[in-house]
Parts: sequence; structure tokens; C-alpha cells
Amino acid sequence: MNDALIHLFIQLISSRIGLQVRPQDRTALSQKILTRMKAIKLALPEKYYQLLTERSLESQKEWRQLVLLVTTNESYFMRDKGQFSLLEKVILPELIEQKIKLKKTLGIQPTLRLWSAGCSTGEEPYSLVILLKQLISDWSEWKILVLGSDINDAALEKAKRGIYSEWSFRLVDSQVQSRYFKQHKNEWEIDVNLRHSVDFKSVNLVSDNFPNLYNNIYNMDLIVCRNVFVYFEAKYISIVLKKFAQTLKPGGYLMTGHAELHGQTAGEFKPKIFPESVVYQRCDLQKNEFCAADPAAVRETLNLEFAEPITPAAGDRPLTEKKSPAILLGGNSGEKTPILTESTPLGKMLRARYLGGDRSTSVPAAKTSETELQKMLAALISEAKICFKNKAYTEAIKKAKQAIALHGQNFDAYYLLAQIYANLGQYARAIENCQRASEIDSLCVFPYYLQAHIAEEKGDLATAKSYFKRIIYLSPSFISAYLELGNIYRKEGQLARAIKMYNSSCEILKKLPPHTPIEQHGKITARQMLMDVKKILLTLYSK
Repeated sequence: MNDALIHLFIQLISSRIGLQVRPQDRTALSQKILTRMKAIKLALPEKYYQLLTERSLESQKEWRQLVLLVTTNESYFMRDKGQFSLLEKVILPELIEQKIKLKKTLGIQPTLRLWSAGCSTGEEPYSLVILLKQLISDWSEWKILVLGSDINDAALEKAKRGIYSEWSFRLVDSQVQSRYFKQHKNEWEIDVNLRHSVDFKSVNLVSDNFPNLYNNIYNMDLIVCRNVFVYFEAKYISIVLKKFAQTLKPGGYLMTGHAELHGQTAGEFKPKIFPESVVYQRCDLQKNEFCAADPAAVRETLNLEFAEPITPAAGDRPLTEKKSPAILLGGNSGEKTPILTESTPLGKMLRARYLGGDRSTSVPAAKTSETELQKMLAALISEAKICFKNKAYTEAIKKAKQAIALHGQNFDAYYLLAQIYANLGQYARAIENCQRASEIDSLCVFPYYLQAHIAEEKGDLATAKSYFKRIIYLSPSFISAYLELGNIYRKEGQLARAIKMYNSSCEILKKLPPHTPIEQHGKITARQMLMDVKKILLTLYSK
């Protein structure tokens, strides 16, 4: 399939379901398209593209099948304990208290309407019902709707059955599991009354219209939409946010995954910052409680900070903690433009290399060719990585810091510095640079993985475990995190938990092609690692 045609497929899929297809995912998408073509006996991709663009029952049926292949359905109960703690202790009690007050003043039946948008196989909406059951003592007197929606019909069918393997309970308290689920051999079925408390619907967040009275999607008190926008293109996130705002009651809450709305305008939402997470409350238009229209004010509310470019310095002194604004927002596009002046070494270097001559005026990087700037950044990082590989750490540090000075928002440079300092045993500096890397890309697991190993090296197993659990939340298929957690639990004598982690890693390894290399473990393949983990499990089961 040629590049032009795959690009058309990407545009079509994005416009239909909002999915962002990254360059590295193009090959996998081509294979999935070819799989569907073979299934329906179409020889030409052009014919398949034509089928997808048609308005027919056959086209709708095919979209349902394609969606099964291109969407992710990883979920488990009480995913992200921090956010569920926030729901249990703050958000839901506040909503419940409001409804009780309305009952006392107006004598109306208390109602709660919650929507898990992108619910996958149902663990999230059932988790919400469990929280409500624990918080509301007079359950029968309430009118409660918990709606779970997804675009993947197969996932919804599993959600409706309410039957799950141990895999879905990997971070759940055993008391919660035994109280609300019944065990049938190796599977667990949710309590029938709780299952009937959740209504499941197929909803396309991008193309479907809501609020929608016919689908009962309106006047929501809470919308939970986590780990959905991370797969969306920015423009479709904006579209869905506007529909969410119209679907929530004034004062209602939207909870997303961590940093999923980074770079988005708050619009009709007022961000509220808690230690566990940022949540977004719909402004009460009748009280004129509008969110700040000024982008700077919105960024301040969201607590989004930009790191200061650091000028290369002699030696290996620690990076300064002081931060000051070093990046301006260009126009309305939100483009980040580093400001460099001739008084800095980089400013002089840029003028000499790109503009020629030697002048005394400030040099905005915007006047420098963006392509040239990116080439220079890529070259510095590449050279720094080569130096790191060759253990020329001083030179690697120098080049990484030069890259940061050229552009402060440089994840690769900060993460590379963290690796270098960790190898040198300078753990405080390593942790500092991991944290700076995470400020730039909070969804990347590698800085957390490095910090977990540093904590383990220092004997701080509690911190190491917290990092590995965070990695599992962000990347549920990151095998090494399960193995490392299993090793720690095994070291602590918590054999049941260790077995649970090793079994989880086996489940992932079984799904991989046998010769897939496991990056964090040298050249070992998925097949070899699966055999090794099974040996560990045999040892543990024999104890």
C-alpha cells in the first residue's frame, strides 16, 4: 500500500473516530487494513477505502469490525488509586451532599448521573458503582444512573456480562473483590444488582451527537473520560470537550487521565487542582462563573510550567532549581518559541551560523529557520547519546545541556542526563532530571522506571513499588514493571502478591510473538522470558 493511500486511510479513520495514528503505527495500521480486506475478500485497498466512505449498512458493519482492530481495550478495576481516592473522598461526597440538600429543601428524590466515556470492558463504570454503594447508605431511595459507553462493541458485550479474570483485579483490595464479586473457577462475576446498575451503550464520541435525550446522555453530574484523549488528535479533543460541557450540569465534573488536556483551552471548564489529580468543573453560566479567557491565566490555573533553558556551564555542577519564563506563546496557535539573545553563547553561535555577522540586537529564534534549529537539536542529542554509549560522560553532559539551552522543553536531553548521572552514582541529579523530563512528557514511563531502580538501589522499596505501579497504570503492557514488582514482593516475603505480578507478566508475554525482544532485558526474547518466569512460578508454588 503506497504512502498516499495509507495517508487517506489515516485521515478517514481520524475524522470518523478521532484516532491519532503516529508515524510509527503506519505499518501496523496497513496490516490491520489488509486483514479486514482479506476477511471480506477485497483485493484492492482502493475498494476497501471506497466501502468505508459509503453510507450503507455494509459500511457501518465494516466500521464496527475495523474499530475492533484499531482501538485499545486495556482496563482494570480501580485503575489509578489516586484518582479513585479523589472520587471517593472529595468529588462524589460533594455531589451526594448537594443532592441531599435538594431533597431537604425541595422534597425531590435524590438523583446522580455518572458517565464513564470510553469504558472499554466495563471495569471503570463498575468501579464507580462500587464507590457509590459504599458512600450511599439509603441506596434504594436514590435514582442513580451509571452509564458506560465505548465505540468497541466487543468490549461492551464483555462489559455487559460482568465476568472478569484475575487480570482485572491486579491492583484491587482482596476485600473489595470478595465483597462485590462471586468466584467461578478462575473468573469473577460482579454482583447481579451492581451489574443492573450500569447501562452500557455504543457511543462514538467524535461523530455522535450529545447531549442526547433518547440515549439518556444529558444532565450528567460526572463524566469520567480517562486514557481516551491520549489516542485522539488535538482538534477532536476540542470537539468532544465542547460536547462534554453541554452534557454536564452546571457545576458538574469532568475527570480525564493525567495531562491528557495539556495544551487544550479550558473553555467552559474551570480546572480544580488536587494533590491526586486535576479535575474540570463546568462553569455555572447563570452565576457568570466563566473560566479565564486569557491563555496565561488558564495556564496558571492548570499549573503548567515551562522549564528555563540552561546555558552550558563548565564542570558537572547541579542544575539550578530556579525557573523563569523562557518560552513565549506565538499568536493563537500555541507554538513555543525559544528566545535567544546575543549575550548568551548559543545566541552568538546561532547568529554566526544562520544569520551571519555579529550584531548587538536580540535574536528571536523565530527568525532562525525552524528546520535548521531542529537539525541542530537532533545532531546534539545524537552526539550526546554516542558519547553516553562510549562512557564519555563529561562530553555527553555538555552536549545534552547545549540541547537544553537551545530548547528548554527537551525530553530526550533531560532523560539522557538522568541516565548519565545514575550511571555515575549521582542519584540526586539523576532524579532531578527525571522529574524535569516528566514535566515535559508525563506519560512516558522511562523516567519513572529509572527512578524506581534508583530507589531500589538505595533500599527504598516502598518508593520503588510506587513507581512501578505508576508505570503499570500508564503502560499496562510494560512487562518489566510487573517483573520488578514481583521481585520486590518476593524479596519481602509477600509471595501471593509476587505470584500475581509474575502471572500478569506471563499473560502479556503469551500475547507477544515468540521472538519479540524485551528491551529492558538485553537480547532476551518473549519466549525465553516466559520460560524463565514460569520457572520462578514453579518455585514459588512449591513453597
